[in-house]
Amino acid sequence: MNERLDIRLDKQSFFAWVQDRQGRYELRNGRIVMHPGVSRDHWRIVTGFVIALNKLLPPDTWTVGPADFAVEVGDNVRYPDVVVEAAGGDGKALSTANPIILVEVLSPSSAGMDFTEKVAEYTSLSSLEAYIVASQDEAICWVWQREPDGNFPRLPEEIGGRDKSIELTARGVALPLAVVYRGIGAASIGPAGA
Repeated sequence: MNERLDIRLDKQSFFAWVQDRQGRYELRNGRIVMHPGVSRDHWRIVTGFVIALNKLLPPDTWTVGPADFAVEVGDNVRYPDVVVEAAGGDGKALSTANPIILVEVLSPSSAGMDFTEKVAEYTSLSSLEAYIVASQDEAICWVWQREPDGNFPRLPEEIGGRDKSIELTARGVALPLAVVYRGIGAASIGPAGA
């Protein structure tokens, strides 16, 4: 469960405060929210997205990274599991307001927000092309992509199965779920307990 701390801050104060903390925090409606750690499968899926997206998107044009880089959405500060933004930018920056792809991997503490609050927040970003929510238990993703008219669909496209890919239409690439979900669930390969 996400723990709310009894502290109210604006974004600038939050960034100063969070630099001296260990753990995962977000700023939601002026309040600091602490997030629990993640499972091994969650971590593996995030790694799978980062590896796959880094292979598909030219590194001189796009930067792909995991949860430690913030996204500013209005007055809130979020830490999506994966962020893709234009390469370059200030190397000392703590956040971006211009991601093109955001990924959240479901966890018990965030599932409700990933399909409601975060959809509304993330799809309000003018730079965003795709928001992906990924199951932690099986190769299923829910994808909102900006349509030709500039809007996002109300409901996501559900893509399931290791033999499927997420077609990132704005980038002209296909993100294979077999790469993202390598080592997860029934198809995992490796020593027992790995």
